[in-house]
Amino acid sequence: MARNNNQIILADVFRQFEDNGIVFTADMVAERTTYSKNSINKYINEKLLDKYIFHAGSHTKYRCEGLCALSNDEFIVLMSQSLKVKQKSPEELFHGKLVSRSLDAFTLALEVYNRPSMKNRVEAFAIMMVNAWELLLKAEILKAEGYEKIFYDRDKSISISDAVKRRLQEKDPVRINLETLIELRDHAIHLLIPELQPQLSRLFQATVLNYQTRYRNEMGNAPLAGQSVGMLSLVVDGPAPEVALIQKLYGKHTAQSVARFIQRFDEMSKKTDSTAFSIPVDYRLALVKREDESDLSLSVGDTGEGAIFITKTKDPDATHPYHMTEAIDEINKRQSIISIKSGAFQAVLNKHKINNQKKSELRWVIDGRPRYSEKFITWFVDNLKQPLWLESAKDFRRSQLKKSR
Repeated sequence: MARNNNQIILADVFRQFEDNGIVFTADMVAERTTYSKNSINKYINEKLLDKYIFHAGSHTKYRCEGLCALSNDEFIVLMSQSLKVKQKSPEELFHGKLVSRSLDAFTLALEVYNRPSMKNRVEAFAIMMVNAWELLLKAEILKAEGYEKIFYDRDKSISISDAVKRRLQEKDPVRINLETLIELRDHAIHLLIPELQPQLSRLFQATVLNYQTRYRNEMGNAPLAGQSVGMLSLVVDGPAPEVALIQKLYGKHTAQSVARFIQRFDEMSKKTDSTAFSIPVDYRLALVKREDESDLSLSVGDTGEGAIFITKTKDPDATHPYHMTEAIDEINKRQSIISIKSGAFQAVLNKHKINNQKKSELRWVIDGRPRYSEKFITWFVDNLKQPLWLESAKDFRRSQLKKSR
């Protein structure tokens, strides 16, 4: 088990290099893992060279390509010293099938949603996304509790609602998001309509990001590794849904259901205050002569109440524009105190627990790739002026590596 854990850490290091386009040496890998330089060279030359790791201008420098698409299990099999591949148990085989079907449903949900010509794409997304979650959670239960725990009896598997209760805490925003999605699927006839897409896209976007995190935790690799991440952006802007128009198009019962859903959704967004439930939204009220100069135009309902506002969502391309390599370059451009390299950069992230932040003002992770904000760059450069600030981070990282060995 310890050996497998060390190999997973090694896989994560290679994935990080690939994600950020870093050319590396065996020494750089050894610094970040429990393996010696000689062991790293042996692994690279015997198992990985010219398959997933390639020379980069010299026989001591390398680049990764394709490792991000391998799951932890696939990497461990690849690195196994045994010539005889271990036979998988029936439960391990079934687990792999469940995860594979889950990933297929997830990918199909994104493909369908990104087809503007499909009129029922909102409904289709909800159905396929719930299916993706159901299969992934059942795979988790199978792995943690055994085959029999995913069935009520021999013929009927447990419902997604029961799977959610088994794997997610009651107040977990991820669970609340998923239960809301299940409710939408069950009431599709009233709620999964195009007019609600601006609100639903906030919920859907959080669902997709939550699934990515959950899948990566289970398998080690990102679900869309090696594929276009353009499909991941689901958010759409649109006019506020008018209950009167919805009543005219779909009837009174649907209009009432929509009004109740919007009220509950807004209340839950405020209560959870978490990007795991719905993506963050910036509100900027402007009193201007031209409506097109503001992010948000104010409107009033028939009685002065109940007006619904839809605003533009945060775009990570704008708020967190720097991947690791670009962030290091930007930091070095803005100061001449010291030339920051990837090791020092990682030391600061570890020391100040920035690596633990998935969706913060400083760091945002999309499809397994961390991005950094302008605020992070400024914070880093300003702190470099403090005596021993960087050395303290390096010392902290060295002590961590010693403990892990």
